[in-house]
Amino acid sequence: MSNIGQLVNQDVGGMPYVRFERMAIEDPVASLKAGSYVARDVDYVKITPPYSKDIFTTKVTSWKDQMKVDAANGRIPPEWVSKYHAHYDAWLVGQELPLDGTPIKGWGVCSPAQQETLIRMHVLTVEQLADITHEGLTRVGMGGNDLKNKAIAWLKQLKKAGPATLEIAALKKENDALNHSIVNLESRIEELTRIVKSLDQHMQPQALVSAGISADDLMGDD
Repeated sequence: MSNIGQLVNQDVGGMPYVRFERMAIEDPVASLKAGSYVARDVDYVKITPPYSKDIFTTKVTSWKDQMKVDAANGRIPPEWVSKYHAHYDAWLVGQELPLDGTPIKGWGVCSPAQQETLIRMHVLTVEQLADITHEGLTRVGMGGNDLKNKAIAWLKQLKKAGPATLEIAALKKENDALNHSIVNLESRIEELTRIVKSLDQHMQPQALVSAGISADDLMGDD
């Protein structure tokens, strides 16, 4: 049985890609007892080494047991075990785990054809491409080293842009709050102006009478 530990000893680096499949397998004991074919569902894991098209298939139960041994013996990092278990648990409920990184699919730095080549090799994220080994580059073929350098440069630029992006977001939030305050202030000024004009209209005749000014005085001489 091929296990994760054996597959990473090929000096290609990175976590092997896995996917799961449920197969109907005959249960000989149940078939004999029933006198007819009886099947039971068995979950299998299909393991592909990094940057490879080879597929190794084994039962999930055996795979889980072997991973524990591989982690205990230092053949794989312990965190891989929890990640693979989470992947399997998500598959059981009909979900796919989100990729840990920026998806290669739709990454505008490389062409659709290059994306397809990388995806077929299970290089699914820009981060995986940036970490690709010499063995992996050989399998990618012409242009592989250039793609790796582009991935490294892109991720560095993204890292630099992170704090700036947060600062811009904070400034935008502050600017929005300021604009909101200005709108409220303008609304209050308009309301006060309307009140003052209303008061002027009611108070002006009384003020004129008090000053001894008549309507004829306002009209002037003919």
